Amino acid sequence: MSTLKNAVAKFHNNEEGLEALQIVMIIAIAGMIMVAASTVGSQAVEWMGEKWNALKGQNISL
Repeated sequence: MSTLKNAVAKFHNNEEGLEALQIVMIIAIAGMIMVAASTVGSQAVEWMGEKWNALKGQNISL
């Protein structure tokens, strides 16, 4: 148990470890944003396609 505690203490005190952790967190957040955008984006494209097809079927005069 003390070996694990020492390893965690070294990682915590090491500024390079902290920087690496920050980079990993930024990448994880960016990944979550990309997944959310692609999910919502595909739903928006489908919705616009449905609305466009509905409009094409109607006679719209100006």
